[in-house]
Amino acid sequence: MRSVYIVDAVRSPIGKLGGALSEMAAPDLAAPVMTQALRRAAIAPEVLDLVILGNVLRGGLGQLVPRQAALKAGIPASVDALALDMVCASGMMSVITAAAHIRAGDAEIILAGGVESMSGAGFVVSADARNKLSYVVEQAVTPKDMLMVDGLTNPRSGALMGVEAEQLLDHVSVSRQDLDRVAAESHRRAACSDRFEAEIVPVSPQLMKDEGVRPDTSVENLSVLRPVFREDGLLTAGNSSQISDGAAALVLASGDAVRGNGLRPRARILGSGWVSSTPWRFIEAPEGAVRRLLARVPLALGDIDLFENNEAFALSSVLFHRALGVEYDRLNVHGGAVALGHPIGCSGARILVTLLHALEACNKETGIASICHGLGGATAIAIKRCN
Repeated sequence: MRSVYIVDAVRSPIGKLGGALSEMAAPDLAAPVMTQALRRAAIAPEVLDLVILGNVLRGGLGQLVPRQAALKAGIPASVDALALDMVCASGMMSVITAAAHIRAGDAEIILAGGVESMSGAGFVVSADARNKLSYVVEQAVTPKDMLMVDGLTNPRSGALMGVEAEQLLDHVSVSRQDLDRVAAESHRRAACSDRFEAEIVPVSPQLMKDEGVRPDTSVENLSVLRPVFREDGLLTAGNSSQISDGAAALVLASGDAVRGNGLRPRARILGSGWVSSTPWRFIEAPEGAVRRLLARVPLALGDIDLFENNEAFALSSVLFHRALGVEYDRLNVHGGAVALGHPIGCSGARILVTLLHALEACNKETGIASICHGLGGATAIAIKRCN
């Protein structure tokens, strides 16, 4: 099996819903991140074999969002692109897919990542609207919010992911204070002003750093927030991830491409794994993905220096910590999605970008990134820094 290397990895600042990045469509958001990833990697756009981007809320954006972004980024028309949708795991599965192509010998250098403008999600009418409108103009047609329908709702049950998380809380022993403590710590870690300078590239002069981080967040001020998904629930706007806009990109290359182009890789991908789970128990799925990953690579949990597990809810960190015995000082060391935000098609790539930079900042060697996704499942990737 051929080795796969991460030559460079960057991301945009993460914008709040309706915030500084809300006027940028997904292709416009992704393009400058892709340009900077290639520039930092010292790779000419024409040597790319493929572009793969995770993207979920693409209705109304036109054909093939990643190819639109690639052309805007100055990548020549001779380089094709692929859009990948695995809900919240889309960005990570784009990296897993790119690595598989390189290992198989089908490609040498691929730009992979994810993008989402949740602020830009449009509205859609019901599937039978075309027939209704074709013969009865006066027939009422009710629009549906694509952000909710395609991004945040289980289509089988009709339940929001937050409602399903509350359902899971009925089966696990977790208190409101447990959740608020994790949320407050997420903001505290993310508020250190210099932590993300190396990984963030600007995409708009209106936003130079993550927009959702609140340095003054505390357990005390979180405790007064009302539940948002169920009247007697534990999940609030303060201990749930934020709806966000953002993009991330990683340049992956084979060992032959590294040597042939004089590249300086920053990490090697050791392996990946994914699992499927009961849809409403999606928050627990990363444990299975990590265990499946570790069964494929010669590593144990104790060998991993740092973990990034996407904080869809503060509950995600609590259950990951309990299930795998991962100490909080090894988990999301620069803060999680409760503080930073969760642009769904981007997040799987974003946490991998953050993991790489955290390993470098902490002078650590090996890390695992994992993320759950809607309809039940999760992905995980292990990386090792290059000396």
